Amino acid sequence: MFNLRSKSTFYWLLIVLIILLFFSDILFSYFSQDDFFHLRVVMTKNFGDIPSFFLSMQSEYAFYRPLSRETFNLIMYKVFGLNPLPFHIVNFGFILSNIYLVYKLMGKIVKDKSASFLAALVYAVSSIHSIELFYLASVQTLLASFFMLLSIIFYINFRSQGNNFFFLPALLAFILGLASHETAIVLPGVLILIILFLRKKGQKIVDLRLYLPLLPFLLTGAFYLLSTSLLSGMPEQKVYQPIFSIKGVINSLSWYTLWSFGMSEIFADFIGPKFSIHPSLMKYYGQYTVVSVAMLGILLSILAFLSFQVRKVRADWRPVILFGLSFIFALFPFLFFPQHKSSYYLTFSTVWFSSFLASILFSGWRISKLSRLTVILFLIIFGALSYQTVKLNHLTYWAAKRAPAAKYILSDIKITYPHPGKGSIFYIKDDPEYPFIAKEWGSSSKQAFYILSGSDALKLLYLDPTIRVYFEGMGIPLDADLTKAIQYTAKFPY
Repeated sequence: MFNLRSKSTFYWLLIVLIILLFFSDILFSYFSQDDFFHLRVVMTKNFGDIPSFFLSMQSEYAFYRPLSRETFNLIMYKVFGLNPLPFHIVNFGFILSNIYLVYKLMGKIVKDKSASFLAALVYAVSSIHSIELFYLASVQTLLASFFMLLSIIFYINFRSQGNNFFFLPALLAFILGLASHETAIVLPGVLILIILFLRKKGQKIVDLRLYLPLLPFLLTGAFYLLSTSLLSGMPEQKVYQPIFSIKGVINSLSWYTLWSFGMSEIFADFIGPKFSIHPSLMKYYGQYTVVSVAMLGILLSILAFLSFQVRKVRADWRPVILFGLSFIFALFPFLFFPQHKSSYYLTFSTVWFSSFLASILFSGWRISKLSRLTVILFLIIFGALSYQTVKLNHLTYWAAKRAPAAKYILSDIKITYPHPGKGSIFYIKDDPEYPFIAKEWGSSSKQAFYILSGSDALKLLYLDPTIRVYFEGMGIPLDADLTKAIQYTAKFPY
């Protein structure tokens, strides 16, 4: 296929050029919201505090992510301060690394270099990467996915080569994944699926010898769940409460699948139960909706056609089934939180979705000239849909919209009040000319509260953890003394 064996360098350069075309402009986005919170938490810490991050839960956080959050942000903040470019470059670097690991993983399972390049290409152009670059906290899921992929590759080497040398690296990578993000807890389940796929011919599914090497992984996962109180320590907000409903699970899985195909996350804001469509969708995003739905229809039709062709020649469907089940299993923890759906959680699942698509495309490619043309058409349309969604995310994704506002406000405040004094009080007022959008949206100062993460951004700006900030739109505490407060009107560059 494509004579990739003699042109691998060319195709890697092609993949890099494509992702630079898709995502390079996001590298210059600023911080916003959660970014300020994570950096404020570590602003008074030093490198000697790193061991404490791993030994106990930090009081500011609900989840245990000492490697990718506390340790990572401390190192980055101490070295680069409030320069967002290095943070974006690191996220971009992990995306590139994961593309390569997808290539290696596909090669381990399908054992074909062409299929591996195809999986890497599909993964590379996924619109999910724009979310991972706009939202800098995505380094947590990127790093967890990086370690999970390493763990799987090491484990496959251990099983296929019978070399115990690879077992400890596989287990260590799993532990580092858990220290990065709780989503790594799904790894033992994915490994079980891979074990079943790779088992020797004639070896029964119930053969316990297949699963004994997984015992350290299962015990590690159990210890993690108990020691971090992950199951009992969820935030109290309603959106973080699980809903055990088949209907809710199907709804969540449907949305995650649509986003994996490249559809925009904004559809979830306009399409309600029973596919009731809010008229604002067509009013503001009509052209995108029509084009993207048409593209999705073509993609699904091509997959159906190729699946039918592959079935006729009785090709091996096991890789397709493996990748499809792994996609669902990687999403499993999030399917019970229908009120907290986010494409942010697709980082690891996208690996399997890309491999799932690549398996069908690769099988179809080998059948006929017509099927090859449909594969090429699929790749073009899939890339076009992803690119269109990436560009829309520049305008609609919350981190993309709030980053320039944060940069504008902080720059303006710094110019206006270069030396406010230690322990200063800021009072952020409403802009009387700010348009009414919705009651829930609120005034300009309410938006500034979210954009700046309360007082976190100003504490970082002036390197002063004692600064207090009040926002008119969020209510003023009764004991707040505003007589000496520095007053600033929240205005935005849009």
